[in-house]
Amino acid sequence: MNQKKIGKFIADLRKEKNFTQRELAERLGISEKTVSKWECGNGMPEVVYMEPLCGILGITVNELLIGEPLNLAELFYKLDRSRLELMKQLEFEELRFRIYRLYGLEIEQTEISEKGAGSLTYFVTAGNQKYVVKYASDNEMNHPELEPRLCAYLREHGIPASEFVKNLQGQVISVDENGRRFHVQKFIAGVTYEYNEAPEFLFEKAAKLLAKIHMVLQTFDELPEGIGARFFQYRRPEMMAESFKNTLQIALQNGDEENVRDIRTILAVLERFPRYEFEVSKLTCGNTHGDYMISQLLCENNEIKGIIDWTTACRHPLIWEVVRSYIFMAPECKEGRLDVDCFERYLRIYLTEGGLNAYDIQNAGRLFYYFLAVCDFYGQYYQSLARNRKIYLEQAKLAKGMLVWFDEHIDVLDKRLEQLAREYA
Repeated sequence: MNQKKIGKFIADLRKEKNFTQRELAERLGISEKTVSKWECGNGMPEVVYMEPLCGILGITVNELLIGEPLNLAELFYKLDRSRLELMKQLEFEELRFRIYRLYGLEIEQTEISEKGAGSLTYFVTAGNQKYVVKYASDNEMNHPELEPRLCAYLREHGIPASEFVKNLQGQVISVDENGRRFHVQKFIAGVTYEYNEAPEFLFEKAAKLLAKIHMVLQTFDELPEGIGARFFQYRRPEMMAESFKNTLQIALQNGDEENVRDIRTILAVLERFPRYEFEVSKLTCGNTHGDYMISQLLCENNEIKGIIDWTTACRHPLIWEVVRSYIFMAPECKEGRLDVDCFERYLRIYLTEGGLNAYDIQNAGRLFYYFLAVCDFYGQYYQSLARNRKIYLEQAKLAKGMLVWFDEHIDVLDKRLEQLAREYA
């Protein structure tokens, strides 16, 4: 509380009521000196005098404590902000105690990461070392128990992955008092770029790093299946239309007019979607990062210093992750279009170190087009309870824009990819 501000507020209101300090003091049964002390900001009214003082001045106790008049909406807003700030401080204190109890680390500073939609991530400082405390979202696509061993393997093979910290019991996965799993890893300093804002150096180095990751992971234990035979069996465009219709009703109920237009556009694309059939056995499937995109790359001095967030690592068609990484990286994709020349260059960079076959290259566009059609990203946004769920909405809008582009240009892209496949056959 700002005592100077509150004191001036009391003085201004007293003068508006045409009271002297002595008259106000007499009404409250206190000394004139006490009123003067309040107005000079050298003290606060004791609790017993707050309500009588507010009654005389015609304000609420909350307005007195804030030091300014508020309308009802402003009052609720400021009270809500105060409540949220108090809850955040309580959350930080609980985390501080938890990390000390389980890791013996005395946290001095804490902040919440604004990156990542599904996980809850804190940056904490203990001594001279900064750490990341991460609670991965609990769903079938996340495998936090595999992440520490996987990252250790990657570091052994020259991939700048995270280093995990063991707790006092010698474990890298901890469980808090509420039964939630989390881990602590050493912080990697660096810059992350926003979706579709990749500088030129990152465009090339990200493609090469992805190829290297895919090659290294060939010799790691087989990870859980991601996009595989079951994906194509249970995710069909005609089946997903019902999901999008349900999401449309939620958007309508919420009055989200822009989302309503987007979902209706998606439904129109699904009505004319081609009947693609993929031979999964012909696709080069293997262990992948699972969520490799621009927001996972930490950069410094035009180099990739770290690749983070391996919670969703699983087996995918490698070409799927190549296309996905490009779409989240390339500036033109932000406008809902794919530059075929630029994409071919990205794919060629990957192929200098990565291994794909002709079938992968031929189906690169169709496979991702299919993926966009059978994933209800708007539904994911509405169903999420995560703090940063707005990131799901960003991803949904990007996916919608790219779905429309593929709908209009898939034949052009297919022809270019056929030529490239013949070259690499």
